[in-house]
Amino acid sequence: MKAMILAAGVGERMRPLTDHLPKPLLPIANRPVMAYILEHLARHGFTEVMANLHYRAGEIEACFGDGSDYGVRLHYSYEEKLWGSAGSVRRNQEFLAGEPFLVIGADDLTDMDLTVLREHHRRVGAIASLGLAEVEETSQFGIVVTAPDGRIARFVEKPKGPAPSKTANTQIYLFAPRIHDFIPAEEWYDFGFNVFPELVAKEEPFYGFTLPGYWRDIGSTEDYLAAQREAMEGRLQCRLPGKQVSPGVWVGEGGEIHPEATLTPPVVIGAGCRIGAGAVIGEATAIAAGVSVPAGTSLWNCVLWEGAQVPGGRELRGAIIGRDGVIVG
Repeated sequence: MKAMILAAGVGERMRPLTDHLPKPLLPIANRPVMAYILEHLARHGFTEVMANLHYRAGEIEACFGDGSDYGVRLHYSYEEKLWGSAGSVRRNQEFLAGEPFLVIGADDLTDMDLTVLREHHRRVGAIASLGLAEVEETSQFGIVVTAPDGRIARFVEKPKGPAPSKTANTQIYLFAPRIHDFIPAEEWYDFGFNVFPELVAKEEPFYGFTLPGYWRDIGSTEDYLAAQREAMEGRLQCRLPGKQVSPGVWVGEGGEIHPEATLTPPVVIGAGCRIGAGAVIGEATAIAAGVSVPAGTSLWNCVLWEGAQVPGGRELRGAIIGRDGVIVG
């Protein structure tokens, strides 16, 4: 089956991180977030994948190539300007034609059961089926009210005031091909603001289903740091890099960890890293390949990107560090 990853956005909510990397390349436990999405799609049989690109498109294509390392055939659709979630799908109608197809956001870290979604979609004969999850903060999501059979009776995109429920759209969609009839060609158009309210108004077979599995929308630095911990703790079904040398501790090849350093799991340490004497690598810290942590430095719930320059002799908590030093924290 075919799928499309929405990967064109600038990632305004994730600044300043997205000033340094495009959103699909933000590392989770030393792997780009979109790598997890591609592998998850492949596990559920979605092996022909289109990604729309705009912001820093060349970096994304250089990272993922043809997708073969992740079990898919990956294609790219380049956008000189942003077309909105629905507009981007409409522009790829020819690629997506012929059978139901999946759409997922590049910042949706998930192992939700896409096969269950596909089975529900087929059973009810839906034009659109959404993966749903319960959230506390409703203002950043599309919020739905469903009938007992899952049919969506109300859809409110990012409610400003009191929300009609706490059931959120996860930006995991399965569509019948005729969804294109509800999207004008060559026009900016959005699923949440435009398409989904119209489906409700016209009483189309529009459904939402709460799916088993993990899901986190990485829409803030807090979400980003939380996702690191949850991936390392095994809440996300995924492959972590390196060898698990002790419970909750993954270390890549060629790393040198001083015997007087302390590792408090869960931590992921990349290949070729150097961890100095007396350094403390604390809970939910991920260190990219080749990074050196000076003696006496303590890192707790931190993320160190490739080329990170780590301040010596300091204690950092909740920091994100890149080539130019501390970005957040």
